[in-house]
Amino acid sequence: MNKNFLPISIDIANEKILIIGGGLDALKKIRILQRFDAHVEVLAKDVCDEIKNSGVNYIEAEYDKQFLRDYLMVYSCANNDVLDRQIVKDAKEAGVLVNIHDKPALCQFVSPAIYRHGKITVAVGSNGEDVYESIRIRNLIKEKINFN
Repeated sequence: MNKNFLPISIDIANEKILIIGGGLDALKKIRILQRFDAHVEVLAKDVCDEIKNSGVNYIEAEYDKQFLRDYLMVYSCANNDVLDRQIVKDAKEAGVLVNIHDKPALCQFVSPAIYRHGKITVAVGSNGEDVYESIRIRNLIKEKINFN
């Protein structure tokens, strides 16, 4: 199934966002979301020390769909196909937007390559199909634009 993602900007300041998974992929998402003042929480059976020291709330527990309540969106960085598919099903039932790390076919939204300077944000997306090309183009834009 081909996806056709609408590029939008969404205010996530003070919104609750859940990240499922406690490893380095989750840490990368945390760092991005913190730049936009989101209220990020992590749910994982095992949480790495970097996440524990990142300033986000974390719950060391197995996934249960009850944890999805009251979140705007959820990112799964669990890297577990069976769990990821269950999270997609549960999130849709709960009315929570869902992103599965590195699996755009399962996602309701994808994150673009972002460059931010002051109030200007440049986002380059590839419909979730070529992340590295999006990053390359974002970096070219960053190099070429001279903000005064």
